[in-house]
Amino acid sequence: MKKINTVKKIKLFSILLLAALLLLSLLLFLSGCSKSSTSKTDTSLSEAQTSQSGSNTENQATTENINSSSSSTSTTVQAAITSEQVPSDIKKMITKADVYFNDGLYAEAVSAYRSIKPAVEKNTSISDSLKQEIINSYSKNFEASKTITETARMHFGNAMQLEYEKRINEAIKELEEALKIYPKYQDAIDKLDSIKSLYKLK
Repeated sequence: MKKINTVKKIKLFSILLLAALLLLSLLLFLSGCSKSSTSKTDTSLSEAQTSQSGSNTENQATTENINSSSSSTSTTVQAAITSEQVPSDIKKMITKADVYFNDGLYAEAVSAYRSIKPAVEKNTSISDSLKQEIINSYSKNFEASKTITETARMHFGNAMQLEYEKRINEAIKELEEALKIYPKYQDAIDKLDSIKSLYKLK
């Protein structure tokens, strides 16, 4: 009888021990989930704060850009108000040269542009920085005009040599090349007409 009681006690003890272990493991599991949840919440809060901080930084940067932009605009406006005026005689010279350039009269444009620089440099009423700005404003057209006239003259020179050598078809091609580049090149127009008329060509 005692043996049976002992066995029952051992079984009961084992069941209680297992129950206690299960309960303990369940508590540990729940505790772990709770910590994970808290950690996630903390992480989310941390991310939210970082995001908010980033957003604040972006807002600050945007505000600074707007302030910088408006400052730049007001500086530009101020600069425009206080800037020097280009003398009217120099404006007229540039306008005249530009008209020649736009009309395809490149030799005349070169001559007109070339006369501007000495006039600008001699003018004592404007600053050196404005002088440089004026010169820069027409230099692209001036250089283009020079390149066109020089290239067209090279073809014209070749045509003269070829005509001298009685290589008339080649001379005509050179004149036509000159006129492709510089259609209002009067010397090339006249020479081409002269050769065609002289050799009865169309």
